Amino acid sequence: MPYQPIVPTWLALNAANDTSPSYFTDLRTGQPILAGGLNIGDYFDLTNPEANDLSYSTNGILYAGRYRRVQVDSGATASNVKTGTIGLMPSLAVVALNKYSTRNPPMNIVTSYDQAIGLADAVRPVVFLNSITPGNYGFVQELGVATVLYKSSLTGTPTIGGVVNSAATGVVDCPASATAIVRTSVGIAIDLPAAGALKRILLQYLPVVQG
Repeated sequence: MPYQPIVPTWLALNAANDTSPSYFTDLRTGQPILAGGLNIGDYFDLTNPEANDLSYSTNGILYAGRYRRVQVDSGATASNVKTGTIGLMPSLAVVALNKYSTRNPPMNIVTSYDQAIGLADAVRPVVFLNSITPGNYGFVQELGVATVLYKSSLTGTPTIGGVVNSAATGVVDCPASATAIVRTSVGIAIDLPAAGALKRILLQYLPVVQG
């Protein structure tokens, strides 16, 4: 789907948990209404003020970056789809070759980290903004300053500017080597990492596609 320079102003990006890709449903039938200008795969580049204005403060404040409309795979682990955890979606190459695992979703459908960690380079990471019921629609972040959830016991010494890696269940970790970039690296720490806490990172090392 295309880049959308204007996001509907009635949305709080980190509170979406919708049964329709467009947000709208028929009041009588409950079926999705495919109208209103919002589609799965649409993405937006937001400044800090724009992202702040589209934040539901109970779930945190959003910052400058790229946000994408997605569906959470019905097979995702619900407890791992929440504010600050890492989700995984297939890379464009895998979709094009039609070799994606049958237990995982196609393009613009995101699954929980535990459901796709065995696929190596077949997936790319994104950040969940809030809890989304598997099968429902919402937004994820794929570029910019993002808030992530650290694991309950950190491997390395917390360091601002250090590499941040994805870990089991979609939480993140500061590794033993603060400078070594590996396949699971998702960004660098802006805030000092803290065990079990939500902290900001700058998303880097992530393959981003426009489709």
